[in-house]
Amino acid sequence: MKLSEKTLELNICAQMSQFVGAKQRLFWFGLTQKQEARAGFDACTKLGGRLLVFQFKASNRVLKSGKRVFLAPHEQLDALRKRARGSYRSVFYAFPLVGNTSELSNDPDLVSQTWLVDVASLGKVGAPTKADNTPRKNGCHNVYVTAGLAEFHSDPMSAEANSLRHLLEQGFPGADGIGWSFDRRFDRFWEFAQHFSQGARGLILW
Repeated sequence: MKLSEKTLELNICAQMSQFVGAKQRLFWFGLTQKQEARAGFDACTKLGGRLLVFQFKASNRVLKSGKRVFLAPHEQLDALRKRARGSYRSVFYAFPLVGNTSELSNDPDLVSQTWLVDVASLGKVGAPTKADNTPRKNGCHNVYVTAGLAEFHSDPMSAEANSLRHLLEQGFPGADGIGWSFDRRFDRFWEFAQHFSQGARGLILW
């Protein structure tokens, strides 16, 4: 059975918290419900921690080459890229290389199988097109992911995919946090949060 973005998000977040234990304080909150997003934003302001955001993706499609194919809506990608500019290692696409219950049963360690793309590191990506150069009806880019690498199409753009396990072990070094960019104003943060889909979470590190 295919795993949804929401299912993967909940389980990866739980495993991340378990992985760090008492070594690092993690505070998770949702982004799609206004009340929960406000509580998380207020907590970030009061705690003075670094705010990171993860858009978790799910895919059960694997090519013969071994690449797993994810979908990234163009409008979402463009909006996140613009907002994340200047806030490195703060807004991530999270690509788990696990897509169904059979794969999960074979290896339940989701932290070790998830790869992160720093949205701030991405260049401008043109609108997605088909082979005949006409716009794709679903408005989504195909993203081909393997361990260490993500390729965004239609005009191929390669991006480094960082190991979630490695960044977690290191305490997310070099992560600026994106909270500062909203000037303590929740209305600006909520406008930003509208670009995320159900499988998204905010994380405060402090």
